[in-house]
Amino acid sequence: MGKQYKKLVKRRRRTAYLARRKAALLSEKPAPTKKAKKPAASTAKSSSRKKAEPKPKPVEAKEEVAEKASTEDVLGPVAEKKEAAEKEEATGSPSAEEAEK
Repeated sequence: MGKQYKKLVKRRRRTAYLARRKAALLSEKPAPTKKAKKPAASTAKSSSRKKAEPKPKPVEAKEEVAEKASTEDVLGPVAEKKEAAEKEEATGSPSAEEAEK
């Protein structure tokens, strides 16, 4: 833990030093003055660059996703009846098949 804390103290000292140094440099500098621009020569060509035309974004076709497969599609009609019976047994309510008997 001691090393980590020493690193933290060192970092704080360094940032404080840099802040003091930056403030001292800014206070020594005189206010910036605007420089006069040179007049453009009439014989010189003006080289203005044109912006490149933006490339059209490619339209991505959405892939059609197949419908979700039901239990009956995968296992057949018998498996679906078994699952329904298991769910009803877990809840404790009589199934429609038992009510018919």
